[in-house]
Amino acid sequence: MQARGLLVNLCFNVVLPLIAVNVLEARGVGIVTALAISAVFPALETGATWIRLRRLDTLGAISLAFITLGVGASLVSGDVHFALAKESFFSGVFGLICLGSLLAPRPLMFFLGRTFSTGGDPARETLWNERWAVAGFRNVIRRMTFVWGVAYVSEAALRIVLVYALPVNAALVVSPTLAMAVTAALVFWTIRYGRNAERRGAELRAKAEADAAAL
Repeated sequence: MQARGLLVNLCFNVVLPLIAVNVLEARGVGIVTALAISAVFPALETGATWIRLRRLDTLGAISLAFITLGVGASLVSGDVHFALAKESFFSGVFGLICLGSLLAPRPLMFFLGRTFSTGGDPARETLWNERWAVAGFRNVIRRMTFVWGVAYVSEAALRIVLVYALPVNAALVVSPTLAMAVTAALVFWTIRYGRNAERRGAELRAKAEADAAAL
């Protein structure tokens, strides 16, 4: 159920919108119209999650926000450099949201982590929510949020500089490559860091239990 829920979430909020935009553009539909139509999928998933769990689907909300930003940015300019630079705007906004969420009671990565770790399973979500009471878990989530925020803000700034500094042909290759490299590095680091944190937590719990048994 966990894997199935996660796949459905990713399908409606990431895969189907991307497919819709590409298919519609290939059929001659304008980018603004294509983006607007693609918003149907995350809207359906967000609505279904709210009806079923009375909870906002974090990934769906982010997907809808980015599609809205995409529609707005597409209306601003037809300049080639701007068209490339606007893609970095999304990652920059996401990075700023991550950093800003550190001021909230629970940062963004807590909610995204819950989505990806539980797959929408209510029992797993309850366990995930209860883990917030553990100081070590809170520190791990906040550190992840900070790293993702700084990484994406830095990536966005670098991509904008490169887009305007490089020839268009070079920028067409460098811009998406940099975005994919940063995302892949963040995913790899997050998995490694999360596993190491879990292992350290288990070791500390085992040591505490051993010390308590020795008393």
